[in-house]
Amino acid sequence: MKAIVNRVRIPVHIITGFLGAGKTTFLNHFIKERLPERIFVIENECGATNVDGALVMEGVEEVVELSAGCLCCTLADGLMDVLEAAHKRREQYDRLIIETTGIADPASIIQVFLENPAVQKAYELQQVSCLIDADKVEGWLEVAEEALRQIAVADVLLVNKVDTLSESKLIKVQALLAGINPQAMLLYGHHGNFPIQKIMSMGTIKSESIEPKSAKAEHHHHEHGANNSHKITTFTLTFPHPLDLNHLQLDLNKIVHLYRDQVYRVKGFIAIPNYPNRVILQSARSTFIATDGTPWENANNRTGKLVFIGRGLKKEAFAKMFGRHQMELVD
Repeated sequence: MKAIVNRVRIPVHIITGFLGAGKTTFLNHFIKERLPERIFVIENECGATNVDGALVMEGVEEVVELSAGCLCCTLADGLMDVLEAAHKRREQYDRLIIETTGIADPASIIQVFLENPAVQKAYELQQVSCLIDADKVEGWLEVAEEALRQIAVADVLLVNKVDTLSESKLIKVQALLAGINPQAMLLYGHHGNFPIQKIMSMGTIKSESIEPKSAKAEHHHHEHGANNSHKITTFTLTFPHPLDLNHLQLDLNKIVHLYRDQVYRVKGFIAIPNYPNRVILQSARSTFIATDGTPWENANNRTGKLVFIGRGLKKEAFAKMFGRHQMELVD
């Protein structure tokens, strides 16, 4: 993809979720709620589908199908070509949505928006939402690693079809999801109806997605998150001092190479010396990327936070690795 001189980056949302969770129904709801915005939709389905028939409605600028193969395995060429073509028609739409196939690992898609400089200049990945079938999620997680990864990398978990569950079963599902991804916003709905404005308040680069929901939630994800039946580890590292990003880069490369299959997602923000803004640090699969964030409100209180989600990770090892790059400033 050629470098693009861009005025305003196109906002991008990824909608994921396992088979039959209600992704397309939710997408229709999203589009309707965002009127009069014009939405460009990229659909990724393996096999012959007729998404145009499901999405012919006001607000849809165009639907592009990537049906030659799943994004999870034949990602680069197909998606990059579509993104480049879509950008040439920038004036014809306001927002881009990618709906993944039910068996995709969305980390592959996130990676494209993090690691490609031309894509970064043209597009802003704002959010990853995961649709969850409340009644079937436990079964999914027993048999499908992809379902686990979809939940683990999302910013927002949308528990659909809650009208089919008893209160006790819903509490069990809530605990299950909190054990996998406690940082995600958890919302309940049915027939794909969820509060869109509230959903859009959470995202990959918003501080609300990094902060623990409460002291109780912080404790919960240290204890339950590391020991649930799916062996998902979720923890937050906090850095009271700025980090030396140049030296840290060596360890980021080490994480990519040594822990690629274990680290599902890293996201957060850090301080670096003599720089007034937060630095957003993210990882999906084999890429770490640092981007410019919002200004620090208080120059004397620049506490960085990184959330790690993966399988079988040891918090102490990562705390030691990152901790040695903290720089205590001396007046």
